[in-house]
Amino acid sequence: MARDIVIWPNKVLNTPTKPVTDFGEHLTKLLDEMYASMKEAEGIGIAANQIGVSQRCSWVGREDGTFFEIINPQILEKSGPVTLEEGCLSVPDQYEKTPRFHKVKVKYQDRAGEWHELEAEGRLAHVLQHEIDHLDGHVFVEHLSNLKRSLILEKMKKLQKALSRRKDEKKE
Repeated sequence: MARDIVIWPNKVLNTPTKPVTDFGEHLTKLLDEMYASMKEAEGIGIAANQIGVSQRCSWVGREDGTFFEIINPQILEKSGPVTLEEGCLSVPDQYEKTPRFHKVKVKYQDRAGEWHELEAEGRLAHVLQHEIDHLDGHVFVEHLSNLKRSLILEKMKKLQKALSRRKDEKKE
């Protein structure tokens, strides 16, 4: 079942997530909820803290439209600075050029706890960096100028108020 996406600025998005240590049913349920939330929002990746859960796991979209989960990921290497257009499910309808790296090497676990290493470049490297940033407690807007960040912050605060009002109206 899909869960609501947390909108920035929210404390859970700016707090590093906790490592996954239980690779059982709880993790499977969390990954299923994350996947449903990502698909409903038409995203190409999602981190657990984007649905309010402080666990170090994420879904990452490949260029062919398939997805895979990364658990307890670490970036081992990065090279080739590049600036790419970026957006985020937690910062809806906001897209800005963001500094990243063209190539990354990542170590991560799968849902069974097995370790893997992956070398990626281009869009996949971009999505991996974005999702791992989330797990480290960072949102892409932190890579932007103070002016751009403050303009986006005002829009997100207005969106949060509007969403809160809608929830209150549904309760009545």
